[in-house]
Parts: sequence; structure tokens; C-alpha cells
Amino acid sequence: MRRVTKERIAAAFLLSVAALLLAVGALRTYKVYDDSTEEFGLLSFTRISDAELVVDATFSGVEQRGERLYSTYDRSEPRGRRACPT
Repeated sequence: MRRVTKERIAAAFLLSVAALLLAVGALRTYKVYDDSTEEFGLLSFTRISDAELVVDATFSGVEQRGERLYSTYDRSEPRGRRACPT
């Protein structure tokens, strides 16, 4: 087998692994619990995607306490530009 053929097989394999990992990341969701409802004994949560979690974690919209993720802002408000937290 020639070197070029081996490189093409390796490139195709790495491309398929990368596509698989992107698909898994796009389909994965997380439960983000509301702090305001927990004081009444309810555990309400919102499911968010992996991409939304990255944005929320970047702008301190989600914090982790124990094994759960909690929202630090009201998710029912309309989304838009928010002030920078720093």
C-alpha cells in the first residue's frame, strides 16, 4: 500500500470521527434547574443544548452546585444582548 493511500484512509477516518463527535454534541442536552422554584419544594428545570450551555457558562448564566446546574438569571425573559458581567 502506498503512503498516499494510507494518508487518505487516515484522513477519512479522522473526518468521520470528528463528524460523529459534532453530531453527539449537537444532540446532547443538559438540565438547568431554577433557583426560584426550589424554595417552594419544586424542582423545575429547562433543557438546554450543549451550545447554549457554552454561551451561558461564558457569561455566567449557569453555575454548578454539587452535581446540578443552576440558572443565574430568569430564562422566561426575552433573550437579547446582556451587559458584560465584568
